[in-house]
Amino acid sequence: MKFQFASRAQALRTVLLCGAMAAAIGATPAFAQPAGPAAEAEEGNVIVVTSRKREERLQDVPLSITAYSGEEMRAKGIASLSDLAAQTPGLAFQDVNGAYAAPVLRGVAQIDQTGPQGNVGIFIDGVYLNNRSALAFDQYDLERIEVVKGPQSALYGRNTFAGAINYITAAPKPDEFSGRATFTLGTFDRHEAKGSINIPLMKGVALRVFGGYSEFDGTIKNDLSGKYLDGWKDRWSAGGALTAEITDTLTLDLFGVRSETANDHPALYSMPTTLNNCGATTVVRGQQLNTYFCGKLPYPTNFQLDDKTGYGLTGSNEVYYGKLNYSGDALDLTAVVSYTTAEFGLLVDTTGDPNAVNVPNFGGLSRQLYTNAATDRSTDWNYDVRASSKPGERLSWMLGMNYYDSLVSDILELNFQRVGVEPGTTPPPAFSTRGGTLKTKGHALYGMLGYELTPQFNVQAELRYTIDDQDFIGGGSAAGATGRQTFKYLTPRFSVNWKPVDEVLVYATVARGVKTGGFNANAVNTDYFTYGSESNWTYEAGVKTTWLGGALVANAGVFYVDWKDINAQQQLPFSTLAVVGNNGDAEVKGIEAQIAFNPTRTLSLTAGGALLDPKYKSGVMDGEVSYICGELVNSTVTSSNCTSNVGGNQIARTSDKQFALGAAWTVPDIVDGLDGYVRTDYSWQAGKYSTGLNLQDQGSISLLNARAGLKFGNYELAIWAKNLLQDEYISRATVVSSTADLGPTSGVSYTRIYPGERRTIGADLSVRF
Repeated sequence: MKFQFASRAQALRTVLLCGAMAAAIGATPAFAQPAGPAAEAEEGNVIVVTSRKREERLQDVPLSITAYSGEEMRAKGIASLSDLAAQTPGLAFQDVNGAYAAPVLRGVAQIDQTGPQGNVGIFIDGVYLNNRSALAFDQYDLERIEVVKGPQSALYGRNTFAGAINYITAAPKPDEFSGRATFTLGTFDRHEAKGSINIPLMKGVALRVFGGYSEFDGTIKNDLSGKYLDGWKDRWSAGGALTAEITDTLTLDLFGVRSETANDHPALYSMPTTLNNCGATTVVRGQQLNTYFCGKLPYPTNFQLDDKTGYGLTGSNEVYYGKLNYSGDALDLTAVVSYTTAEFGLLVDTTGDPNAVNVPNFGGLSRQLYTNAATDRSTDWNYDVRASSKPGERLSWMLGMNYYDSLVSDILELNFQRVGVEPGTTPPPAFSTRGGTLKTKGHALYGMLGYELTPQFNVQAELRYTIDDQDFIGGGSAAGATGRQTFKYLTPRFSVNWKPVDEVLVYATVARGVKTGGFNANAVNTDYFTYGSESNWTYEAGVKTTWLGGALVANAGVFYVDWKDINAQQQLPFSTLAVVGNNGDAEVKGIEAQIAFNPTRTLSLTAGGALLDPKYKSGVMDGEVSYICGELVNSTVTSSNCTSNVGGNQIARTSDKQFALGAAWTVPDIVDGLDGYVRTDYSWQAGKYSTGLNLQDQGSISLLNARAGLKFGNYELAIWAKNLLQDEYISRATVVSSTADLGPTSGVSYTRIYPGERRTIGADLSVRF
């Protein structure tokens, strides 16, 4: 199987290279005028999106979408998913310096934090990425980002259970030779360079190459080593895209990119279990302890991490695709073949106590614990063919077929170092290993049918039928174990939209999302080895309006999510193991709004916010906290003041309130040919509960970013600051069993606190040609 994947990847790379070489032979400049909605967007500053697999004006799409152009991303300082979440109503995000990325849309959180499948699909030009690590694309040549909220399973397919985030790269332009380069210097030894070049090769053929390189120390000092944490030794990307207008009706697009990441050790602080103040009480080695920490988590100020043995996320990812577009008189045809691959490693000191390696635990091992993502590897082949009606017809339709062949290898180890070993001298031996390789082959038929009942009233139905065949091969403690299961499901979407006038769109949608189940490697040969799929129905109504000739845009929507059979942790009876299972239901009620106002040609104001009510329904038993409350059969807890019945509580790791404000002021012609600008962006997000107990608060996040610059001809010089007010915030917190304190039997847990990035300041120099 490895040989098959390698040969396919090599074949696709060869196609891309040969296509570029063939296009370059005899190249001559060619010029053509842009046409269609995209051209109108450039001329009229109208945002065009492709969220429904066709070009549409954002204000005409009956979906809740937040979109940012490439220029807006640069101006707002959006360089990561965490930056994107700060500015996007209804989106939250947590990761571990690139690992276990977990975007959360509308409170539909990833309950299983380390699971290979997410609730929000991440795409590049519509190509799905099936690895949750290193989802940073700031060095790519991006035209825009689209955040599409609500289930997108009907058209996007897998793992768009709560929505989709689509990164759209800039397409080659056959009519111009152009380029852009940006150089950045900043505090904490930040060095970055990135750029792109658009090269017309011959009539109707163009090549666009892009790339970047970055170094950053991080902003959190490790008091043990004197080095900084949460940065990266280096990150680089290199890629290219080729467009060839083979005939007037047939176009070929080729794309390929490779990125490599060498992140530093993540910053984290493991709270001593002696600070626990609630949950239950127990006795460990003659010492009475509480099992949980309640209240607002303290911001850590001292870090004692072994960054000689441990290291941050290190690895690479690649994305390749080829696309054929045929535009006929009666219909349009599109065929896409894509291949993605990624491989990462991670070894993190999760104890943060330099003396722990000298304290005996058991079997010659110490209390010094490391978490090791041993083989985080993935590959994915995807084939998609679709036909659609011509734009502007009263009856619109689309019919497509999709096939994918996916592999995700996900092995998680816990490693205790031997007693007395010097940091960085000996790899820590594995104490426990779980996980395995999940292979999925999916087949789907999908389609869309829309009808314009009147020029103002339109209805549309979308439907996908999917068959997913899963095969599992266990690793670690489950080595040799195999499993197979098949999921068959329908994911429809229905929408109604009414335009009483051109400037107002009123819409209502109903959509179903499905995320397939999987396997529990630590529950082989039990009834809990497999778990089933989860689903949700989302009901939404909204309005999109444009006023004052386009100077004011105001959109708002309300929604209700009915979430069934949550893939959440549940406790195995007569065991200390917790596994993923279909564990009850939840619901989310919410409202979102966004406003953009340009009162003058030189002043722009933006505002957006979301209010959510994400709650577990009655009867949900949260296996993630059952040991904390002393509910194991063999628990040594002496008294308990909590329960794993979390019905009515807020869903773990969700924010119920957030808003963002932005302002930009342009100062034209400070002197002849010299323009200036100033902008600020402020965001606030309510604190998240670390678990379903709702007793531990991670605290709110309040960020102010600023940017000021000068533009003169093709040059731009800007200074910027992120987290200008130096907010000390927690970006993530994880509650885990303290094995060193005889957990989970004792019930004792500890909390790993991950601090957010401190204030950074820098300068950009950009040049266009």
